[in-house]
Amino acid sequence: MKKVCRSFFTCLLFCVTVGACQRQGEEPRHHEEERAIKAVTLTSEQQSTIGLQTVRAVVQEVRPGIASFGRVIPRPQGRVQVTSPVAGQVTQQSGELIPSPGSFVQKGQLLAEVQQTYSASERVQLAVGEKGAAGATHEAKAALEAAKAEYQRSQNLFQAKIISRKRLEEAKTAWLQAQSRYETARRQEASYHTTTPGGGNPQRFPLTAPIAGVVIQADVTARQQVETTMLLFTIVDLSTVWVEAPIFEGDLDRIDRDRPALIYSVGSVGDESAVWIGKPMYAGEVVDPVKRTVSFQYEVDNSGGQLKLGMSVTVDLPTGPTHPVVLVPEAALIADEGGKGLIYIRRSPTLFAQEEVNIGTRYDNLVAVEGAVNGGEEVVAVGAQELFGQANYLPVREEE
Repeated sequence: MKKVCRSFFTCLLFCVTVGACQRQGEEPRHHEEERAIKAVTLTSEQQSTIGLQTVRAVVQEVRPGIASFGRVIPRPQGRVQVTSPVAGQVTQQSGELIPSPGSFVQKGQLLAEVQQTYSASERVQLAVGEKGAAGATHEAKAALEAAKAEYQRSQNLFQAKIISRKRLEEAKTAWLQAQSRYETARRQEASYHTTTPGGGNPQRFPLTAPIAGVVIQADVTARQQVETTMLLFTIVDLSTVWVEAPIFEGDLDRIDRDRPALIYSVGSVGDESAVWIGKPMYAGEVVDPVKRTVSFQYEVDNSGGQLKLGMSVTVDLPTGPTHPVVLVPEAALIADEGGKGLIYIRRSPTLFAQEEVNIGTRYDNLVAVEGAVNGGEEVVAVGAQELFGQANYLPVREEE
């Protein structure tokens, strides 16, 4: 009987021990299905109170690059300056033709007209030249009359068969040459007469546009006295412009100089209607001794006229091929030092997990991040600052 009782209690103890071991073995497996995350729980009312809003992270193909602030400049062949070929006065009649800055002009369009004037020394020189030209004309006329008389006499002698035809031809040639010299002298005298003060109409010189473009400078008015060294008009062809971007010398080896750059107007990165393709034209070989930068220049089609001279633009210079990245709003990011930051991801209607991410390239109001966030997940875009500092470690059951 004692042996039976002893056997019974032994079996009972064995069963209790095995059951306890099984329970102890189940507990670790139960904890393996949960993990602790740093998170904040907010009721719907609390979310509404702080105005919490979420947006979905997106996955987008982006091209790695270096962003630089550039400016729009005219291309070398698209900028011309107009000066007067002579010293003189802008005519009153052409005052109405003078285009104002910002006006578009066609190639060959009349901009103004300059009437030539002379200094005192130039007047003296012109007067002396005019007298000399008059004397030369008088001499040429006398020589012409003598050559004409000789030719007529040679004709009579030839008809009388006194001289040969050769002598007649020589007389005719001398007469024609004398006639040519007289006409030349007469034209020269006439040119002095028209340009000398008090004689005829003064010479006028039209100023025309060498190219089609926009007038960005017009420093001239009617009846203004101008010199040949004065800059009167500046015209720029804005249908094609250049964009100049400074690059720090430490980044030069990263730039792909043969690939085009993306040009954005400041504050519109990501707006497809405000992006231009910049064709690489020139990569400077001189480092600015103060700024330690090198100038890169890109040619841009500006047929739409949106880019203005001097405008600041964002230049995205390529450094490699495109690749997918996760983008979140910049407002969702609480930046930390060392290229890291915090974001809050909605894990349930009331649970917001605090996750650390690596901060990548910024694309205007979006930031590329690497870490626990995936495309399509909801991140807190409005109210993230209110959640900062309130997160606690909470157990969360992982989904199988």
